[in-house]
Amino acid sequence: MSFKIALLIASTVTALAAAPVAADPQRGHSVVPPPHGGPKSVAPAAPPRPTTAPTTPATNPVAAKIATMPQLHAKITALLPPNMTIDAASAGFKNQGQFIAALHVSRNLGIPFDALKSDMTARHMSLGRSIQDLRSAADASREARKGEAQAASDLKTAKHHGNR
Repeated sequence: MSFKIALLIASTVTALAAAPVAADPQRGHSVVPPPHGGPKSVAPAAPPRPTTAPTTPATNPVAAKIATMPQLHAKITALLPPNMTIDAASAGFKNQGQFIAALHVSRNLGIPFDALKSDMTARHMSLGRSIQDLRSAADASREARKGEAQAASDLKTAKHHGNR
């Protein structure tokens, strides 16, 4: 009988020694079973993970610059094809003037903006060459100058109103 008592005492001591004595959930401790399935141990609680991604959309430099001028932003938004953002529309253009001129030419001649954009950004054509490619009957040089003048006017007006 003394062997049974000694075994009982030994197993009790082992169980008590392995039990978490100071686990306090309010202080970030939690009782977590170890991977081998043995007695429970105390482990610090993991820090909470962020549940949402950053909400700031990445914009290209042309769109970012236009976004700083509310009047120009409103005018450009009105020229955009339906369901297209300034960020998507301006991606690939070298500067604001080139982008805005393409929007005006698209509107002036009824050329799909996506076609002009593709010629100018993917095929690296000038605005005049793109007009010639897409509307061979148009006076490409005159229409390119007209679109560029409209873009310059838009930018000048926006800068003038921004400096007041």
